[in-house]
Amino acid sequence: MSSITASGEYDKDELVPPHWLNNTFFEQVLKPPKSCAKIQIANITIQPATKKGEHYASVMFRVNVAYTLANSDCDAAQSLHYKSLIVKALPVLEGEKQLLLQDSKLFETEIGMYTEVVPQLVEELRLAGEVIRFGASCLHHSLTPLKVLVFEDLTQVGYEIVRGRTLTLEEIKMGYRKLAKWHAASYKLAKKQPAIFDKFRHSFMTIPYIVNSSFIASGISNFITLLDSLPTLKAFKPYFELLQPDWASKCRATYTEYFTNRHSENYYGICHGDFLNNNLMFSRNDDTGALSDVLLVDYQLSYMGPLVNDLIYAFYMIYTAEQRARHHQELLKYYFKQFSATLNKLNFRSDSITFERLQEQLKRQKILALFLLLSFMPIRYALRAGLLDRDYMMATDEERKALYYDKNYIAELHNILPMYLNLGYLQ
Repeated sequence: MSSITASGEYDKDELVPPHWLNNTFFEQVLKPPKSCAKIQIANITIQPATKKGEHYASVMFRVNVAYTLANSDCDAAQSLHYKSLIVKALPVLEGEKQLLLQDSKLFETEIGMYTEVVPQLVEELRLAGEVIRFGASCLHHSLTPLKVLVFEDLTQVGYEIVRGRTLTLEEIKMGYRKLAKWHAASYKLAKKQPAIFDKFRHSFMTIPYIVNSSFIASGISNFITLLDSLPTLKAFKPYFELLQPDWASKCRATYTEYFTNRHSENYYGICHGDFLNNNLMFSRNDDTGALSDVLLVDYQLSYMGPLVNDLIYAFYMIYTAEQRARHHQELLKYYFKQFSATLNKLNFRSDSITFERLQEQLKRQKILALFLLLSFMPIRYALRAGLLDRDYMMATDEERKALYYDKNYIAELHNILPMYLNLGYLQ
């Protein structure tokens, strides 16, 4: 077995592969189901699957395996086979990431998404005449004795994440097109069978480490302190002071709404839950370089909830400042067109499916928008500027406080806060 050469390119907890990534494990993964064939591993090469800071809630390794497959002891045709795999597991190193994950249901959620939800979405669309792929093929999964998933390596079939730059409008639209189909199929299934996704009630806001931390409450406190220090934004301070009591409970309710305070007119389904740049993998035409497809990966934070939550998340986690200021309505209309068209294809059209109602639901989820603005957006700017290590992004209250004074973040507040005031988000 060959392993990893230490490098600043990768997260530190992925520099040393766990001891169980060995021949025995990959013999189990690669052996064809219900087969008596014998697997023999010839060589294993292990590297981190992603660059530093490209993911958070797991450790991920790219494993290249060379092996032989024989149908009997006398089988002479034991030619070498090669397979590139992505292994996703709990971190071994103690630290913030391990604390975040140890009592969570993230692996249970992702296994359920790959084995139950995504196949149903694909089948629903297939029956309507559309062959679609949402993500990677899951080749192996377990919760005991190890929490681990093994996937095909999408880079081997032409998919890559975008590195070193932000997404173009064309790329965002392609991501929205695939997301809209996901949303439409899950919306129809949830309408027809209301209990079908009931087990998917765990989300970012139910992770014990998050629930028991000061991360949410300190966000609004730090934000109010920032507003108080800026003459040009101080007028917004009273609005957030009124919102501050029970702020964490209000934020949590935006995620748990389907199970705790369901509104009959809302569009509910399976939210991806972490719809951002690093969870989109694009393929392109080899000859022209034109975009040909996009896959949505990483379902650890998926949950049953208001579908608009994914759109609000994308506004802050995918869009650039310029896209937020100039192209938000264009992108929303594009998403809705795809969502509506897919429901038509699924023969599930309703008079309640209108763009105006989508906008009403976005406004109804104003607490989520404000939570992302004042808790996630400062961290996103700090990560992009290299001022914060993703391993410590939950960090301490004092460390997070300094992130609010980024000049680019403050500049955006001068655009977003007046917009939210006009839309009635601050009432």
